[in-house]
Amino acid sequence: MSDSTPAAAAGDLAALVRRAPLGFRGTVTRVGGTSLAAVPPGADDARTAVVAVTEVLHAPNGFRRLAGSEVTVRLAADAAPLAVGDTAAFFTRGLVYGEGLGVVELGRLPADTVQQHVSMAATTADEMPLSSVQRTIREEDLAAHAGQTDAVVVATVVGLEDVDRASYSEHAPHWWRAALDVSIVEAGDVAPGRITVLYPSSGDRRWLHVPKPAPGQEALWLLHATTGELAAEAPFQLLHPDDRQPVQRLAVLREGR
Repeated sequence: MSDSTPAAAAGDLAALVRRAPLGFRGTVTRVGGTSLAAVPPGADDARTAVVAVTEVLHAPNGFRRLAGSEVTVRLAADAAPLAVGDTAAFFTRGLVYGEGLGVVELGRLPADTVQQHVSMAATTADEMPLSSVQRTIREEDLAAHAGQTDAVVVATVVGLEDVDRASYSEHAPHWWRAALDVSIVEAGDVAPGRITVLYPSSGDRRWLHVPKPAPGQEALWLLHATTGELAAEAPFQLLHPDDRQPVQRLAVLREGR
């Protein structure tokens, strides 16, 4: 027997929001059909439904105004069958976009599971009904990431210099060294004052989203200990897109620990 408690429903919802870029609540208007030429009828018609969207729950910017439109949904193979008139909260990823939208269902919840979020969104500054769930996920991810680093500090960038390590690969990180003036030590074997941190200045795909410190920038820095030959250049390095956070995120991090 499945767990149907509110806590279990909340856990299911968070897990689906993590997996699915697009969530919406809607009513099935057609089963075994499609509203898109790019998703033609076929042998698996029973696994396709057309859904009239009543509310967008969470979505990328370009898909936040789907309410009132019809979406073709390729239903998950292990999901319960649907009938015309059924309502549900659908969690999906994109399949085709052109004259309309086709999506692949990653999960589904009863429509009333998200009603509280829909009602609350109307009385808050949240952009979408599941913005609060996404915010909680980001906070949990930040706490988890911080737990995998070697130091967490609030510091201001006071110097930048090229480490000038010769490299002959187009994918080389091109290390630079940042001098940080640490004002708050949240975690790690660091003292307030100046420390040095390596970061990849390369715009290569592998390194593109790793933070690039800027002169005078104050931030919450999540630092990784350098190893091997690089340890002689600086005790810490930036390696992950989330290694730089706004200073205000320190309060969020403390609450999540």
